Amino acid sequence: MNDPTDPPHNPVIHVDFTRGRRVEEAVLRPAPDQPPGTDTVARLFTAREVAEILKIKVGRLGNWERNGLVAPSAHSGKRRAYTFADLLAAKRVLKLVGDGVSPRIIRKAVESLRSVDPGMAQPVTDARIGAEGHQLVARHDGVRFDPVTGQRLLDFEVGELRADVVRTLRPKPSRRQRDAYALYLEGLRLDEEETTRDRAEQAYRKAIELDPRLATALTNLGNLRLVAGDRDEAEAMYRRALAADPSQAEAPYNLAYLLVERGAHEEAVPLFERALTLKPDFSEAHFNLAMALTELGRALHARPHWQRYLALDPKGPWAAIARQHLHGPEA
Repeated sequence: MNDPTDPPHNPVIHVDFTRGRRVEEAVLRPAPDQPPGTDTVARLFTAREVAEILKIKVGRLGNWERNGLVAPSAHSGKRRAYTFADLLAAKRVLKLVGDGVSPRIIRKAVESLRSVDPGMAQPVTDARIGAEGHQLVARHDGVRFDPVTGQRLLDFEVGELRADVVRTLRPKPSRRQRDAYALYLEGLRLDEEETTRDRAEQAYRKAIELDPRLATALTNLGNLRLVAGDRDEAEAMYRRALAADPSQAEAPYNLAYLLVERGAHEEAVPLFERALTLKPDFSEAHFNLAMALTELGRALHARPHWQRYLALDPKGPWAAIARQHLHGPEA
């Protein structure tokens, strides 16, 4: 009998998506919440913009960077820039300081978490560091953790901060953007039925012509191309969506789907993690990240994601597989 921690014979994507599911059911579509100009944060941010959003002085950001609390992780031309994830981390640092936690203690927790997991991009948000009195804690499902243990707890205040960005920086949508969004909604309506998917694809393409950074249209066009078997264009669309809107969870998840299908598990792992950063209760992403990690021989790292998947979907279609990996074939 095989050890349940051993990688399955088939690639991850086969375990995940072919158990009674078609390709079109495996990929996910972003929700059409609001028209362009209000539903995405599709840009990098200067230090001055971050300071304006958080209502602090630019010099304070520089001080946090020098002390290793949070720093810009991207580049815009030759200048360093803040991503949306960096902005989330800066917001969390501001809250911790406001709650009375000293920057020295925050820095110590950040250093401890990074020593446990060097791949943790933003420890203050990845580990959901909070404060109880003047003491730092990490929380999840009502359970408290000492942040120096390195326990990763993915949870973000994305919606609130996105609204702050929109209020502070986002101009009113142009006529082209409004027309593009109308075409996107038309495509969304049409791609539900197989008989109208050609028309849906045309609508998405016209929307992207008008607004090349309309990430929801890019992701959904990628889904249609994947269903059609055109994996090259599907991948290109997902990558464009990633660049256009770093706050969308569906594009990195669907791109990871493609990469796992071709056996590129190492490249898929950070994309599944990115999806979970933005959508912590994304049960399918927890399951597939666990599968990818298992394929890479990282069973211990996979274990929390098996557990989280079962907590989110205990009667789900892959619950038996998750339990087998956690407890063995008799589970």
